[in-house]
Amino acid sequence: MKIGKRVKIVAIVVVCVLFDIVLHLVTNTYSTMPENPNYSMVATLLGTEITVSLWALLSFSGAAYVYCRIRKVIPGEGVEKGVRYGSAIALIWLIAMLEGVSLFGNPIINEFVVGLSDAIPVFLMAILLSVLDAEKGENAAAKPFTLQQKMTTVSIFTGIFLIGRYAAYVTGVIQSGYQTSLIYTFFWTLLMGACIGVACILLRDIGNSVPLEHRAAKFGFLIFGVNWATFLLFMPLLFSGYIIDVLSRIIIDTLLVTIGYYLTFQSRN
Repeated sequence: MKIGKRVKIVAIVVVCVLFDIVLHLVTNTYSTMPENPNYSMVATLLGTEITVSLWALLSFSGAAYVYCRIRKVIPGEGVEKGVRYGSAIALIWLIAMLEGVSLFGNPIINEFVVGLSDAIPVFLMAILLSVLDAEKGENAAAKPFTLQQKMTTVSIFTGIFLIGRYAAYVTGVIQSGYQTSLIYTFFWTLLMGACIGVACILLRDIGNSVPLEHRAAKFGFLIFGVNWATFLLFMPLLFSGYIIDVLSRIIIDTLLVTIGYYLTFQSRN
């Protein structure tokens, strides 16, 4: 990649991070920050504003890195690639925020608004990156999902995510609100799994010329895993006592998504 292009990518990331910060400032009344937080060592040394800004730079850089790595295998041409990728990541980030309702007792409207403040800029970033990288005649070949295949995909991801997450809830491997907020936790877990399935449909079969195992690992560990990890790192970066829980979530969820992808395309074969 040429230096000039790298500079433009960095500029796009920085602009979108600034846009993200502005949106959070505008929606500050919906903030879900605890009243008496136990800040991490990083937040104590650098301050909350700088720490949050560093997280935003990390998460958006991760999303941009993944897009640049998989751009050629995303279906469509030009801006359509950005729309597909941006929609997938924005949806995952937005629905992920809603887990805070059961975990911390935050109002759902607050979590939704805060989630939108991240989802909108990352969607915009994907669009800008797709415009920057647009090449005439570049259209990754991928068989579209039929309605039945879409339903099967969503069902598989939902089922795998639901089973895996509840195993982690019940055993206490990760924190959850399934005891104090039973119904909401169930429907959020169901919705999160379905949204990951939708993300798979948007990106389709990422490079069907390689073995299914490799494609599943690429989707689970690269596309989902990197974006999930950088997004979830907000908590341990800002607050103390979340490192083990977040690492467990990253590992468990990445494995579940990898399995879901494998089973989805195995069923198609």
